[in-house]
Amino acid sequence: MRPTKRLTKSEGFASEVDRRKRLGQFFTGVGLGKILAALSFAKHASSIVDPMAGSGDLLSACLDLGARPKTVGAIEIDPVAYEVCRNRLVKSSCVLGNAFDPAVLARLPRCEWDLVITNPPYVRYQSMAKGAGLHFKLPGAVEVRNGLMAALDGMTALNEKDRELFRALVSGYSGLADLAVPSLILCASMVSVGGRLALVVPESWLSRNYAAVVHYLLLRWFHIEHIVDDEHAVWFEDAQVKTTLLIARRVERRSGAFDWGDGDMFVRARVSGKAMGPGGPVARLFPGKKNSEELFAVKVRKVLESNSGFEEELTSASLVSLGRVANNLKRTCSKQKWLSVVGEKASSHPETCCVPLDFLERWLGEANSRTLVSLADLGVSIGQGLRTGANGFFYSRQVFVNKKEALVIPDGVPGVNEVMIPLYCLRTVVRRQSELPEGFAIHNKDLMGRVLDLRAQALAEDIKEGGDLVKKLYTPMPKSLAVFVRKAAHANFGTTLKPKRIIELSAVAPNIRKGNPVKGIPPRFWYMLPDFTPRHAPALLVPRVNGGTPKAWIVADSGVLVDANFSTLNVQEGTGLDVYAVLAFLNSTWCRVVLEHTASVMGGGALKVEATHLRRIPVPQFEDERLHHLSKLGRRLAENGSGLEEIDQLVASALLGRTAKQEETAALSRLAEEGRIRRGRKKEQKGV
Repeated sequence: MRPTKRLTKSEGFASEVDRRKRLGQFFTGVGLGKILAALSFAKHASSIVDPMAGSGDLLSACLDLGARPKTVGAIEIDPVAYEVCRNRLVKSSCVLGNAFDPAVLARLPRCEWDLVITNPPYVRYQSMAKGAGLHFKLPGAVEVRNGLMAALDGMTALNEKDRELFRALVSGYSGLADLAVPSLILCASMVSVGGRLALVVPESWLSRNYAAVVHYLLLRWFHIEHIVDDEHAVWFEDAQVKTTLLIARRVERRSGAFDWGDGDMFVRARVSGKAMGPGGPVARLFPGKKNSEELFAVKVRKVLESNSGFEEELTSASLVSLGRVANNLKRTCSKQKWLSVVGEKASSHPETCCVPLDFLERWLGEANSRTLVSLADLGVSIGQGLRTGANGFFYSRQVFVNKKEALVIPDGVPGVNEVMIPLYCLRTVVRRQSELPEGFAIHNKDLMGRVLDLRAQALAEDIKEGGDLVKKLYTPMPKSLAVFVRKAAHANFGTTLKPKRIIELSAVAPNIRKGNPVKGIPPRFWYMLPDFTPRHAPALLVPRVNGGTPKAWIVADSGVLVDANFSTLNVQEGTGLDVYAVLAFLNSTWCRVVLEHTASVMGGGALKVEATHLRRIPVPQFEDERLHHLSKLGRRLAENGSGLEEIDQLVASALLGRTAKQEETAALSRLAEEGRIRRGRKKEQKGV
């Protein structure tokens, strides 16, 4: 039996995949590690550490590149990976344990380092709700936060004021954050002033709201030097998202994170999947050369030295303003509770929304000085649709309906093919993209998806045992529905190896509420979804995963629920903006360009558009006449799908502050198409 399989079994995991998922393991590989090492000047570092070392790929890459540090340190929590790392790095100080444990950190030979290089574990918060493992414990979210807080006391690279501010950031980061957030805070605290932080992170992570705390930390204690994008998601064969390399130099704490100027720059580079060869991810950029990683690093650094980018078939690089990044971050952080604790002030007035890309700044020309706002500034709320936690039970497809009941086919309840359910227990829902029409308007009559709404019904046994308040507020379920619910309660919603009842699902268990008769609060049962909010029944939706061009739809009939597969939008009344104007704007080429170049590209080439990306789209301040015209165009778009060219002309003119020329709108269309082509299918772009 292989060591990993033996450990999987002894530690109580259902499979090696489950174990790796809980560990957040995606080993980097020496080839990619050499690029990171070259960009971070590993050769000049006298001390190098990887606090989440895995099998030691990144540290080995530094040594293979010619680094000869006096001290090399590594921490790894997985005993199998640790043994590999220790055997590879025989002259290094390798420690087996949890990097968030101060006692484990104390076993390293140093507290501060010239280079901290790592590929932090990416473990979603749902998996971190509690610890895991038996003999080799994996900490839960609370243990990680508490351990990190305690570890700051021993970080000599921070002075007392630094520690105070770091503690505020540790206390303030979101409970929805994945493990990469505390991991990067830990790594940042270990870098000596003048040293460097070198990271492998998912591209999507750079745009997550919950990662804003780390972005803030980087802008206040570091100078970002390089960000390199894996354009076609080929660096990690088994990962489904694009990867990014980030290199930042540690500086003395700045007075604030938002005071960077427009002249303060870093280099943003991209590497095509076709650049990968037998010698590594950039081998085909320099045919016949053995030191392709170092040559690539020199090429990228010259961009900053020459103040000029480059565009080639297999790679490109441009300068990005840290001032612009800081301004965008300030908007993102405006509602973060930790912001005032670290001495920053969020403006009570809407900030101007920065144009996120250099080439769009060039397109705007002199109009770039015009004030742009966000959709939120105009009264548009953006969120995510309904997450049931058990779609197989709560979702179904209607196949027949009479005046009182509907025959539905549940999406996935073992042992149940169909069931009759009263109409008052069903709500219409958009579950997936395949249910969307070709046009731009969604109508109730065309939707067969249904969601089970049992907030006013209960099983007879629950009513019997629930007390007077339950008897008063809930009506008994009809027989066929009750049979269905009881079957679902005992069905296996897990796997054969790891069976799980529906009540044990992490997103279903919170449905249960004990209630408080004194306060008039009734209990709730597992089959009752939480109350629906406006974001669950929106006016507009945008799919979160887009194989083709990102597109917005209007939900023409009120009350239709929308699944979490979609970002959802609602327009506040009294703002001067209506839903048709927003529909038109979101389907403009301007929005396509922004999303194509700022949203996250997944491994298969699909574009993942989150609510965060929609919130960051710069919006011109439309004059009343233009806004009225935009609304008319949006209404026409909803009715018959026409008017897109007129919408593009109107939006471009509003952005430029004058009538847009045909060649200017054509230039925007080319930029949008370039973005779509660039995220071509992963298998078509490997070039190997």
